[in-house]
Amino acid sequence: MKLIASVISAVITLTASLAGIIVLMLVAHVTIDVVMRFAFDTPLNSTILYVSAFYMVAIAFLPLAAVEQNDSHIAVELLVERFPTKVQSFLAGLALLLTCIVTATVAIRTGDEALAKFIGGSYSIEAGGKVTTWPTYLALPLGFGLMSIVAAWKFICHLTGRPHGLNALQVEDPYLAGGDAQ
Repeated sequence: MKLIASVISAVITLTASLAGIIVLMLVAHVTIDVVMRFAFDTPLNSTILYVSAFYMVAIAFLPLAAVEQNDSHIAVELLVERFPTKVQSFLAGLALLLTCIVTATVAIRTGDEALAKFIGGSYSIEAGGKVTTWPTYLALPLGFGLMSIVAAWKFICHLTGRPHGLNALQVEDPYLAGGDAQ
């Protein structure tokens, strides 16, 4: 079971790291566009398309599994925390199962759409040039598919009573760690 958790964690780390690199690419692209626009009066072509269709989509959807792995999705526990432990455990398992089913369904549907865009050679005309856009459709099935795998793994571990063993990305915030942040 540790091997499966290690493989899932490695893939999650890869996709979350890729999203982080894409954030840096976005910042560099926009910075270069602004400098080119104001210093040389020659902006880069298609910056808005790349930011909205490529960078932002990948940044939003690639880290979904990392968020699920860390239990970082928004949760409101007004009533559940007052329920008996067995009821809380049942509801946690039900939530994992529903998450798995819904995210797998979304992954399959968006995967079908990505395949259709690939086959059709989807592109956009921007500033007189043709920009291939079908790769942008791959972030959704990848993000939701991996999130479904994480939820399924956590559900299996929940049923068997074993820890899921997923190694979350640890990024320490010195301001929250209680150390000297001065």
